[in-house]
Amino acid sequence: SIMVGPSGLFRIRNLPYALGCLIVFFVLALLSQQQQQQQPVKLISSRRAMADPAAVVEELKAKGHLETTDVAGYAAVTKASRMIMFTGSKDGSPLTSWCPDCNRSLPVVMSCAQSSGIPVLVVGVGDRDDWKMDARGASNPFRKKDGLALTGVPTLLFMDAKGEELHRLTGEIENERDPAKMKEKIEEVLKKVY
Repeated sequence: SIMVGPSGLFRIRNLPYALGCLIVFFVLALLSQQQQQQQPVKLISSRRAMADPAAVVEELKAKGHLETTDVAGYAAVTKASRMIMFTGSKDGSPLTSWCPDCNRSLPVVMSCAQSSGIPVLVVGVGDRDDWKMDARGASNPFRKKDGLALTGVPTLLFMDAKGEELHRLTGEIENERDPAKMKEKIEEVLKKVY
């Protein structure tokens, strides 16, 4: 309990207990923050939540319609007609990201790849500090003007068989909160370019 002494100062009667509670509070806050940084993605179709996101990813991989890579591996990627999704992760995971907007859009892109049959390559731009401008992001190779000149993640590119960019979605998917509307935007582009 807290008591006020004659001098007007507060005194905690059970200091070890109070310090223990404070330590537990800070540990729980740190754990919560770490979980928010790498949240698994829930795959969403425009009509319902999909029961098993890993199954959709495995199906795409089994059909040869999903590849993943990181910054270093991107240069070796072969040119092909496909979607390329740049996401906030180190390895190009289609299931986890430190980026909340990527977590929201990855499931929709996977759903579009599944329903359209258009292959998708998921490219990780690196850890958060490798991308964000307040850290080391200015030197990220995907940001360079003579390269892809990406300004944000998620970014979805639509490529032809020669490796030429046909269309790009950035803010259209980054700022869209409704998965059904996001899916409509992606499907519109798919119909237009493929």
